[in-house]
Amino acid sequence: MIVAISSLIAIGLHIVNTASNQIQQKHNLVQTTTFIQNIAQILKKKSGDINSSEGLELLISLPIDLISNEIEAHISFDSAAKGLNPNNFLKIEHNKTVFNPEYILLFDRILQSANVQSKELFLAMIEDTLDKDLDERIPGSEIALYDKRFAQGNIENFKKFWMLVKHYVSLTGDPNIYTIPWNKILGFFSKTIDFNYISPILLKYMLPYVDAESIKKLTTAKRVNFSKWKDLPLAKEDKDKLKKYNISFFVPIVEGNLSIKQADQKSFARFVYDIKQKKVVDIGFTID
Repeated sequence: MIVAISSLIAIGLHIVNTASNQIQQKHNLVQTTTFIQNIAQILKKKSGDINSSEGLELLISLPIDLISNEIEAHISFDSAAKGLNPNNFLKIEHNKTVFNPEYILLFDRILQSANVQSKELFLAMIEDTLDKDLDERIPGSEIALYDKRFAQGNIENFKKFWMLVKHYVSLTGDPNIYTIPWNKILGFFSKTIDFNYISPILLKYMLPYVDAESIKKLTTAKRVNFSKWKDLPLAKEDKDKLKKYNISFFVPIVEGNLSIKQADQKSFARFVYDIKQKKVVDIGFTID
């Protein structure tokens, strides 16, 4: 893994210098895209070094700064499997797609904690989004009937999920749903949660009767990565509750954050890289 990081730094410097020499001919967006493509190629070649929770932790714990005469770049990684995926409302059971009651109950608990006034409506909105028909469970719950921009099917990202939230508020006038820290508890790029990176807020929703200090020791204050269920300092009944969700101790999918500064111009990119599939599965840009 050290070799992989060293390669990333060395090749990254070469990329930056090349971009510097050609900056007059290339747009910032093209430059940033090229940078990400090269990072992805390095990760692809070195994916064998990231085959355990320890290798993943090393990649995530080492931000990389690249500096040339004219350009400064910063790269950092985080797990892209730390949040609750609303698409897990559906599961395969006996070769049939059915709704998963455990995830529905968990979302119900999250909504109830914020005193959301019509949680049944919001749950129906998620279910009506994911199913294949346009039949409404509750009046107003089938967003595709009211917003032609809304595509039926998987909730691929936070932007689409937020369309559900705004539609709910437009129907009910209930702002309580905005108080839920959705950006800290949701994830869309993995149906499996990597327990070593799980948000303490999400874990508290999953285990509401476990005290805050224990939650902290399992998340932000953990001493080492966990590799199996036996490692968790939890009672059996609490482990059994967690096993109802899609949880693992090594999920090889990362979110990369890249910032590039040249003179007064800054560009930012976020990309999601699936180490197992060896490809970028999502990307977004901001030019300042």
